[in-house]
Amino acid sequence: MIRTIIIEDEYSPRQMLRAKLEQLFSDMEIIAECENAEDALTEILRLRPDLLFLDIQMPGKDGLWLANELMAMKGETFTPPDIIFTTGYTYQEYLLKAFELAAIDYLVKPIGMENLKKAVDRYKERAGITTGLQNLIDAIKDEKLLKLKSYNGLFLLRPDDIAYIEADRDYSCVFLANGTREDVFERLGEIEQKLPPEIFLRTGRSIIVNRKYIRKITDASLLLVTPHASYVVEISRSAVKQIKDTLV
Repeated sequence: MIRTIIIEDEYSPRQMLRAKLEQLFSDMEIIAECENAEDALTEILRLRPDLLFLDIQMPGKDGLWLANELMAMKGETFTPPDIIFTTGYTYQEYLLKAFELAAIDYLVKPIGMENLKKAVDRYKERAGITTGLQNLIDAIKDEKLLKLKSYNGLFLLRPDDIAYIEADRDYSCVFLANGTREDVFERLGEIEQKLPPEIFLRTGRSIIVNRKYIRKITDASLLLVTPHASYVVEISRSAVKQIKDTLV
């Protein structure tokens, strides 16, 4: 069962949402209803729900305050519930803040049945992915895998999966041996700490390459060739000398 709390200061919208959830989802249990954010925080810590339907605009402390409080409490003994925000407005600032707080969805009142079902289905999908990912980690825990943070969760990669990595300000771009690219929410220096140094080589400030895929070195670039793709990576002359000295 999906243990759920509805947080909405107005009685009528609260009851309408309850009725729709009960009609649509036999696998959902509404364990509490709260009229304000402070009472909701107490109930969340007491009942530990899986999912919140959280109104943004409420008298006093609002829904964004509550979401921030829950995120700040995240730790070994507390995992914040997932959140589907509800609101009567579509202000851009609310959309952006909901995105920053990793909301499952953002529903505008009056909430239609179709949009409500899509939002809960999205929650179920994400919860299933989380469970599946943990099962995968448990199943292959003895294998050396690199864990990199992405927008949608976590990448598990073998060293041979990576051709090279390039810094992009506070993020990094991982160019894979299969010819695709993934954006990672980690800085290059953070990723470097996870990489086996016998396989990966830092070339200057912004590039890390997989040594085994180096096929050609010119005065200003490297040719990397994998079983499924090839990359030309531009590097500085000083980095070229460093690589040549390292590989000799």
